[in-house]
Amino acid sequence: MRKVFKKVVATGLALSMLLGMSACGDKNKAGDTVTAAGNYKSITTTMSMESGTLDSAGITSYWWWSYTSLATAPLVELAADGSYKNILADSYEVNDDMTVYTFHIKEDANWNNGDAVTAADFLNTITRALDPDCGNGYSTMLLCIKGAEAIYKEGADISTLGVECPDDKTIIFNLTEPTAYFMDLLTLPVFIPTHRELQTETNGPWSMGEDMDALVSCGPFYMAEYVPNQYCVYKKNDSYVLKDEIHLDEVKTMAMEDTQAIISAYKTGELDIATADYTVLEEYDGSDELVKYVATTSNYELFDITKPPFDDVRVREAFSISIDRDAVATACGTNYIGTSFFVGTGVISKASGKTWSEEAGGELLTYDVERAKELLAEAGYPNGEGFPTVTYKYPSTQIESDIAQALQAQWKENLGIEVQLEAQETQVNISDRRAGDFDICRMQWTADFIDPYTYLSMYRTTDSYNDNGTNCSEYDALMEESNKESDPVKRYELLHEAEKILVADYFWAIPVLNRETIVLMNPKLTNRIVDPARGNIRTKYLDIE
Repeated sequence: MRKVFKKVVATGLALSMLLGMSACGDKNKAGDTVTAAGNYKSITTTMSMESGTLDSAGITSYWWWSYTSLATAPLVELAADGSYKNILADSYEVNDDMTVYTFHIKEDANWNNGDAVTAADFLNTITRALDPDCGNGYSTMLLCIKGAEAIYKEGADISTLGVECPDDKTIIFNLTEPTAYFMDLLTLPVFIPTHRELQTETNGPWSMGEDMDALVSCGPFYMAEYVPNQYCVYKKNDSYVLKDEIHLDEVKTMAMEDTQAIISAYKTGELDIATADYTVLEEYDGSDELVKYVATTSNYELFDITKPPFDDVRVREAFSISIDRDAVATACGTNYIGTSFFVGTGVISKASGKTWSEEAGGELLTYDVERAKELLAEAGYPNGEGFPTVTYKYPSTQIESDIAQALQAQWKENLGIEVQLEAQETQVNISDRRAGDFDICRMQWTADFIDPYTYLSMYRTTDSYNDNGTNCSEYDALMEESNKESDPVKRYELLHEAEKILVADYFWAIPVLNRETIVLMNPKLTNRIVDPARGNIRTKYLDIE
């Protein structure tokens, strides 16, 4: 029997709504939405299958990002023009040397149960996330705060943390040193408030939707219903501090991962928003249902560099430079581009205003099959002879299958090596990667904030997302120096140098593709505001004409 968790279920909720009908009316075909009497506005979109929890201080994964975009709120969020929009913050001040950030929380910022949002709610998340056993991949983003590193790594007393709460509506962050991207960090899980009394158990039942009374929201919506691995229903939160900017009454998210199934569900009217792929470009060319925008997503490969054969840099280089990245992109569709850059195409330099790749002035890698063969022979595997069996693990989506097959064919043709393929459910793929259980593993990273640091920081020796054993004091030093550098030009020079070490000197990460995001969207959906940090449309602001 399936388990259904509910907080509030409206009397007479139509069965058709539970089955995915959108905008509270009948939809006979994609793009034909009928608004019900009373102008109740509801849409249906998708979410990833559950992996991790909904605890901002705990084990976060794709499911959390779907939840947080609707049911939580940050102090500030990044606007399209690069400025910061106050959400829970009423105002803030930064001292002259950029080491003290003081935020004043809005007096009318409340949880949907009526409790005030206070500084203690932010502190509740931060202190729990500094427990190294919390399982949060973003805990290291707190280490710019005074005392945080000693607490996280050495078990220092939490009272030494440089976060002050002089009153309920004021929170002060004291940083160890200037951190150029600190404001951008404030939308990450570890800076999102969790209720100081109801949400104190890290990764507890409340964070799995098993205690809906404790799953309170300070965001534009609250989770009203949850069927594990099937769907969530979110209702408008009338306690939200910016409720007048929210036009939808309800958002339903369906647990779906297969791209073709998602596209089919859109075409049959089950979904109002569908993340699609290149297969829809011809059919929807010129249609206002087709939405494209540059993603801040980098699709790359990881080797397990802790054991043979990929502990040999010559082997890693051979595998990297034998990839015809443009050919892989062609195999994936017209919205993909081959790249030798680890940092995403959509990232704009704060130093020059150019894209990251334009600022670099040229590709980091050159496609060179002959050199790849020479390197492989030097490593003891001439023409691939004697090379051990290795497996490439990837999520079982259509696009990842296209990438995997293209890479497999190129490595076979160019190196004489037959790489085995293993398609996995997304959460299994993530778990195997985090556990280091792979030879070659697909990895995709979408920027959490618009700064190269969000990509490059993952392969510092001590970073919690360092899944392949990268360990380099030179790289660590460059990343540390970039944190301290307040001059954006000098800082970006350091970051470009770090990327070169990662990608072109030691080949710890193998960039392959960047992409445009393709979305099919009900044409009656308006107010489409793109999140510049993550390259997706902010569902919370949508309206129905």
